[in-house]
Amino acid sequence: MNINQKKLNSFIQSNNNLNIIIDYCRHYISSNNINIYIVGGFVRDFINGNVNESIDLDLVVHGNIDDFANNMSSDLGIKLNKVHGFANYKLIFNNSLSIDIAHSRKEIYINPGSLPKWEKSNIQLDLYRRDFTINSIALEIQKSNLNLIDPLNGQKDLSEKIIRIIHNKSFIDDPTRIFRAIKYKTRLGFNYHSETKKHIQESIENINTLSKYRKFNEIVKLLKEKNIKNILKESSFPIYKNMIFPEKFLNKIGFIHESFWNQSNIYEKLFFALLEVEDEERLEMINNIGFSKNELKTLNSYFEIYKILKSKKIFDIKELNISKDFISNLYHCL
Repeated sequence: MNINQKKLNSFIQSNNNLNIIIDYCRHYISSNNINIYIVGGFVRDFINGNVNESIDLDLVVHGNIDDFANNMSSDLGIKLNKVHGFANYKLIFNNSLSIDIAHSRKEIYINPGSLPKWEKSNIQLDLYRRDFTINSIALEIQKSNLNLIDPLNGQKDLSEKIIRIIHNKSFIDDPTRIFRAIKYKTRLGFNYHSETKKHIQESIENINTLSKYRKFNEIVKLLKEKNIKNILKESSFPIYKNMIFPEKFLNKIGFIHESFWNQSNIYEKLFFALLEVEDEERLEMINNIGFSKNELKTLNSYFEIYKILKSKKIFDIKELNISKDFISNLYHCL
C-alpha cells in the first residue's frame, strides 16, 4: 500500500498552518545540511483515513536541531519551549497547531520501567525504537514531495487493523506501552497481533516497575479518550489482571450522561472516575499526577461539593460555582 501523494498534498494545502510549516521545512532543507521527517500520529491517521482537523505535528530532524528550532521560532514568530532531558522542542503555531521537534535517536533501557538512555542516531533507528509498527512510519520532507519510509510494514498492519509491537521486550522495557495498546485498540477499532497479546500477558506485572507519576499520567491520558466505556471494558479483561486502574475506578461511569462526559474537562473526568475509589488510593493518585496547586484546588473542590450533596444540606447552586449538568450527573451517582 503506497501513500497517495496527490491526496496528501491536497490535504496539506487545505490546512493553512500545516502548509506554512511544511513549506518552511522545504525551504530550510534547501540551504542547510539537515533531514526533516514527519512521524507519529499524523502519518498514521492520514494513511488510515481519519486524520483530525486539530493536528499535532511531530517532526524528527537529523542535523542541527537547535539551529532549526530557533530559526523556525524566529522566522515564523512562534514561542519556543525546550523540553528538559531530550533534544526536544515544543511550539504552538497560531494558537492551533502543536509542533514537537525531536532529534532522531536510539534508546537503551537500563532497567525495566525506567526512562531510557538515548543518543542521537538516524531515522531508521528512530523508527525501530517506537512502540508499534503503525506508529513507526515517517514522511521525509523533500523539496518537491514527501518520501514514505516504512521499514516495519506499518502500512500493512494499518490496512489489516493490527496492533503489533516492534520487538519482544517492548512491554518490559516500557510498560506504558500497555496503556497505549489499550488506547489504540479502542480508538482505532483494531486487534492485537497474537504475539503482541501474548507479550502483554507476560509483561503485565511490569506495570509495577513504573513510577507512580508515569502510571497515573497514563491513566489520565486514557480518561481523555472519547470512547471511555470501551476502554473500561477492554481494561477489565483477565489479560490485565486489574493492573490498569485502581479498584472501583470509573465505577459510576454508567450513571453519567455521555454528552456531559465528552464535554467535561479533565478535572471533572478524574473526579467522577475516582468517586468510588478508597480515600487512600484516591489521594495517592491525585498527589502523584503532577498537578499544580490551582489544579489540585479545582479537583478537591469537586470532592467538597460531593460531601455537601451526600450530607443533604440545603444549598444554593450559585454559591458552588459549578454547572447544573455537573450537579445533575453527580446526583445520578449518589
